[in-house]
Amino acid sequence: MLRSICLAAVTATLSLAAALGSPALADEAARVDAGHLHARFLLRNTVTAPGDTVDIAIRHQLDEGWHTYWTNPGDSGGPPVVDWDLGGGTAGPLRFPTPERIPYPPLMNYGYSGDFTLLTSLTVPADWPVGAPWPVSARVDWLVCEKICIPESANVTFKVPTGLDSEPNSAAAFAFVEAGWDLPVESDAAATFERAGDKVLLTVPGASAEDAYFFPEDRELLDHVAAQPAEATDGGVRLTLTPAGHPLGSTFSGILSTAKGATRITATGEADPVPPPAAASTAPPPNGGTGDGGDTTVATAPAQTAAAPAPAPLAAAVPGPTATAGLGLWQALGLAFLGGVILNLMPCVFPVLAVKALGLVAHADAPLRHRAVVGGAYMAGVIVSLAAVAAIMLGLRAGGAAIGWGFQLQSPAFVAAMTLVLFVFGLNLSGVFELGTTLTRFGARGGSGPAAAFSTGLLATVVATPCTAPFMAPAMGAALVASPLFAIAVFAALGVGLALPFVLLAVAPGAARILPRPGMWMVRFKQALAFPLYLTAAWLFWVLAQLVSVESLLPAMAALVLVAMAAWLFGLSQRGSGRSHRVASGLAAASLALALVALWPALSPMPSAMALGSSLKEPLGQGAVLPRHEEPFSPERLAALRAEGKPVFVNVTAAWCITCKVNEKVVLSGAAFRGELARNDVTYLKADWTRRDPEVTRFIEEFGRAGVPLYVHFPADGEPQVLPQILTLSTLRTAFES
Repeated sequence: MLRSICLAAVTATLSLAAALGSPALADEAARVDAGHLHARFLLRNTVTAPGDTVDIAIRHQLDEGWHTYWTNPGDSGGPPVVDWDLGGGTAGPLRFPTPERIPYPPLMNYGYSGDFTLLTSLTVPADWPVGAPWPVSARVDWLVCEKICIPESANVTFKVPTGLDSEPNSAAAFAFVEAGWDLPVESDAAATFERAGDKVLLTVPGASAEDAYFFPEDRELLDHVAAQPAEATDGGVRLTLTPAGHPLGSTFSGILSTAKGATRITATGEADPVPPPAAASTAPPPNGGTGDGGDTTVATAPAQTAAAPAPAPLAAAVPGPTATAGLGLWQALGLAFLGGVILNLMPCVFPVLAVKALGLVAHADAPLRHRAVVGGAYMAGVIVSLAAVAAIMLGLRAGGAAIGWGFQLQSPAFVAAMTLVLFVFGLNLSGVFELGTTLTRFGARGGSGPAAAFSTGLLATVVATPCTAPFMAPAMGAALVASPLFAIAVFAALGVGLALPFVLLAVAPGAARILPRPGMWMVRFKQALAFPLYLTAAWLFWVLAQLVSVESLLPAMAALVLVAMAAWLFGLSQRGSGRSHRVASGLAAASLALALVALWPALSPMPSAMALGSSLKEPLGQGAVLPRHEEPFSPERLAALRAEGKPVFVNVTAAWCITCKVNEKVVLSGAAFRGELARNDVTYLKADWTRRDPEVTRFIEEFGRAGVPLYVHFPADGEPQVLPQILTLSTLRTAFES
């Protein structure tokens, strides 16, 4: 009888514990399903008094085979990010449970699979009305991986009940206790470390050696793949760690996990000696430069001092903005003009120029005066739009914005709009609809008149912004640090160079005889020219994917489909009459309106960590898996490498920069480039300017440049060298070996 009573009591106790941990009884505040990850938000209190704090548990469940990451994700990945909107309240830090090792040869990652819980806390504003629910919202971003990695996100909203006194929720108590068991315990053990050749010996008193493993909080501290042999000592454990190659400070922290539990420790030891910085020359920089494209300059770095202010790592590692101080007005105008001419050959400009040249073919027999007016209107459109770009850039920079050439492509709204414009332009060339039949008055002779030429000049400027031609960089850099009139003149010279080939084709006496006779081939050629525009639109859509979340891409694709439908209906309306014309026109307008509505979610930039093409220094996105031969750029990392006397190569790039991507594909990837880095012991830093980044912008400005690409080689004991924008492997080899 007694045994039955005891068994019943134990069964009831276990049932009660399970019930307390049951989500049905835990009063979920919110539940989200992000795809391969599912999360529930639990409140520790049923009622929280204004000014008091309520604990929050975020219980995660991952699909089988999928995982996400700890604060230090290891060799790749990124941790969850919660962006709270609390309306005057405050949020505590996220508290992570002890991670597990997730091997992904040749990488080692740290994170979680299955179920895990993050803990945090929220403080209700002290002046919040008692009894009124306190609204809470948050955006949560995760990177979840199996064989592929997918950024997932969710928007969460819930309300925290308030009252005179805070009251704990007994139904949620076990869930919080259970989550607390998984947190590492703060240890007061006097952990120490010491160097032993190329290893580090970590000694922790009072810890077990069984299944001992140290998870460092600093991602750059250790080689995550290397084994961590552990041996028992008198009353403790000693682990043999392999540093990642960076100098060790006097302390480092992390989680020591053993068979007996996990503790958070802080180890102390002797910091690695830091070599004194090499003495830097203070000679003024030379004027001009040499090298391919006329774009190689040698800049002088100011001397580094121990009394540098907080932001000094960048200033101590790179030259000041006087790098182009010797570039006079005529030099800048000449370089801008040459850059504009070459810009016509860039893939972002050539399709538009070819379309306009087709108009000249159709009117090759027109009087010279007419062709000259058309050419002049095209040049005016280019110059006016470039002057407007210059004025906007100068105005924004005067207001403190960190921008440069191509800045508008850092805006999702602009990129989305340009994608639709070029897609519609391609549909027009494919014959889906005609502009000439309804816009004859806008562009005389079916869209070939001065107004049409002027608008094409505007379009040429817009699509030219992702490209940077040789000779442009020093001119643009000089323009943005000079007077407004100087800047406008330089941008106008760029416009003259950009428009010159078309103007010469229009007014040259022999051009009309060289051009072939009009015929059916023009229709076919016009249709063929649509495909470069489709490719350009596809590229811009890819750029948009670097700026927005995955969720925003589906409505953006829907907008393209709706725009295509609108163009088709508009074409039907042009071929119809009466009621059919009105119905098709109305449906086309409705389809276009729906496209703009569908596109709206894609116009808001998301946290940079969650965009598909996230910067290499960001935790999430495509940049999460870092190639072994490159590191993310930061002023601090550059300054540290310079202080160690190590050669450094910095690549400043952007997803929307076609020149950058060509260089990266042809030169800055593959075994040959990696071999040059290894042979010359050069550290490769990659700075991503896809989104606005003040640190990267300051680095660009320090070399007197206004945009990307920018390639800088810092020798071990010499002056930094700006390399040409059109790279070759031999150029890099010469720079590295010098």
